[in-house]
Amino acid sequence: MAPSASSPGTAFQLSPEQRRTLASLSDTIVAAMPEPAVQELVRQQQAEKGPNACSEGALRRFASSTGSSMGVPEAVEEAIGKHLPVDMQQSLSILLSAFGSRLGMFALAGVPTAFADLSVKRREQVLNGLRTSMLWPKRKIFILLKSLICIKAYSRAVNGATGKERNPYWEVINFPGGAPYDEVQAEAARLGLQGEHVFEMINGSISEDTVLNVDVVIVGSGCGGSVTAAECAKAGKRVLLLEKGPYLRNEELPTTEGAAFDQLYERGGMLSTEDTGIAVLAGSGFGGGSLVNWGCSLRTPQHVKEEWTLKHGLEEFTDGTFDRALDVVCERLTVKVEGIEHSATNKVLLKGSEKMGYLAEELPQNMTTVKWFEPGALISTADRYGNKQSAVMTFLRDAATAATPARFADRCEVHEVLHTGGRATGVRASVVGCNGVTCSLVVHAPVVVVSCGAIQSPALLKRSKIPDPHKNIGKNLRLHPVMAAVGLMPKDEPVEAWRGLPMTACCEAAAKGPDNDDYGAKLECPVLLPGILSSSIPWTDGTEFKNNLLKYPNAAPIIVLSRDKTSGEVKIDKNGVARLYYPISPDNQKSLMQGLEKTLEVLEAAGAEQLVVGKYDEPVDLPPLSEPEARKKVVKGIMEKLTKAGFEPYKDTVLSAHQMGTCRMGASPTTSVVKNTCECWECEGLFVVDAASFPTSSGANPMITTYAIGYMASQHIKNFTPATPKSRL
Repeated sequence: MAPSASSPGTAFQLSPEQRRTLASLSDTIVAAMPEPAVQELVRQQQAEKGPNACSEGALRRFASSTGSSMGVPEAVEEAIGKHLPVDMQQSLSILLSAFGSRLGMFALAGVPTAFADLSVKRREQVLNGLRTSMLWPKRKIFILLKSLICIKAYSRAVNGATGKERNPYWEVINFPGGAPYDEVQAEAARLGLQGEHVFEMINGSISEDTVLNVDVVIVGSGCGGSVTAAECAKAGKRVLLLEKGPYLRNEELPTTEGAAFDQLYERGGMLSTEDTGIAVLAGSGFGGGSLVNWGCSLRTPQHVKEEWTLKHGLEEFTDGTFDRALDVVCERLTVKVEGIEHSATNKVLLKGSEKMGYLAEELPQNMTTVKWFEPGALISTADRYGNKQSAVMTFLRDAATAATPARFADRCEVHEVLHTGGRATGVRASVVGCNGVTCSLVVHAPVVVVSCGAIQSPALLKRSKIPDPHKNIGKNLRLHPVMAAVGLMPKDEPVEAWRGLPMTACCEAAAKGPDNDDYGAKLECPVLLPGILSSSIPWTDGTEFKNNLLKYPNAAPIIVLSRDKTSGEVKIDKNGVARLYYPISPDNQKSLMQGLEKTLEVLEAAGAEQLVVGKYDEPVDLPPLSEPEARKKVVKGIMEKLTKAGFEPYKDTVLSAHQMGTCRMGASPTTSVVKNTCECWECEGLFVVDAASFPTSSGANPMITTYAIGYMASQHIKNFTPATPKSRL
């Protein structure tokens, strides 16, 4: 992800009373279990797992752990100050003050007592009142607090752990965390993986405000920016690529989910839509989204290419030009499908699909090896092994090793594109120079390539006041909204969703969509690490929550990834910060519900004993396999309840890991932002090369489509010559 304006407060601090309130909230959501419940937990675990049960000491450490004992309040406060815009910091401060006052608590919960002064039982009642409220702002408060606290509790190593990262929860489920780097190196050597290229950043040479002149300046190092940098550098252009996030060598990459959120995701993984609370995950490091995404490498579906030609006037997508670009990028990324060894989660999807008679297929991967890869799911925290062929491993390396090598700057925040007379002339940025000093950086270039992703690219264009007579910039936001269900498999069939490659199979049962127009949903297997899992599991009280967490090793998650027909918008606030708005339309709801129904059918057919579904406070029991009709009846009942209730903001969990369309490509400036070459209609020499250029949602994981559009556009960019100004004589 590329540079963007942001305004997190650097001196954010909670007051002592706010900290006391945050600690009490943390200790209610992540609560110590009472002794009778601990004894029952130990008995159950030993009875179910026998000699394979973890030690009583480990169970007691997990049971007695609280938010405070795990450093959650401090981690939450740090994350708020580091990643959230000032207005959000202020809102959270006000919220904590309300929880800490009699008047505020009376307004929130009808209880005239500060939250921290209540008994644990009364605190749980207050939180459940917010969770089940008819008023969505109250539900939003619960979801916000629960998500923040759970992710900081279970995504991080705690208590000064060294070596293999540990957490009391990880210990009881045997989650390994990140391996020490010497073990990583040994495994990479055993697999014959390619070593990393060490990039040189120009930051160390900058000690004062600086002006540079280049042929091409690229803002962003993800899929679109990386392939453009490689093609232009190989063509002999002087290329400078600027990246907001940090460049980290393999040994410096995060070893835990929490550290990855903090270092490699937009807004520290805390980005969401302003109106509907959709959690939005977007990469923000050197390599962009390719650094943290999974290896699923799907070509653009034929029906999507045809739609882009027929409805948007883009003949390149069906005349062979784009297909040749797909071939080039897939070869460079070593995309392959033959010989995949599936994880247990993907096997559940394939098994259930086969039993239901639904079409399922293996998914190509941009991996050096697709054989069994034990730490595969951890690639969402960045692949320290070098198996995934990310932009860092491929096109950025090509750019850096070209005869005219590209240059790079990380920790560089671009504030605006410079332009005059309808022509781009460069960018204005701030960069962390030598000794950590932030300096002004102005780069003059006749070609400016914006590759910040579909959130930050339109924000940068808006901050730069790029002419937008038809008000297209930022419109057409597509998110591929995602809902999920989890099947709890038999106890003697552990899934351990953190082992093996993620997303190597998909089911097409809902792909055509409710209206049979190819706006449906794919069923796929996600990465589900402890932090995200804990934030998604229903919470009604601290003890039952921890009991449910222990079912995770048997959890088989399946996501419903919908191709959205309708769209939202990216706006900027008064500080130039991107804000996302995305209503869940009736079309999207129908597609998600159809996909969720197919998902539950697949999990039931695969042999799940329980189903974890939104709106249900607890896992739903399924009858034994010997009663197939009764099992199907339960699934039908779940869907009837979900359909009747409809979508409810902050009650239904919806995610997005794909953002597209906000600088749409098209054949007319009245309906699009960029031409078929990715050059802006209203600003010569300014190109937008990333998923923001998609005319619609792609209906498939967008990585390969983005690379291919970048390759196609770069053939124009590397030969671009500014038009000669017209004579005034």
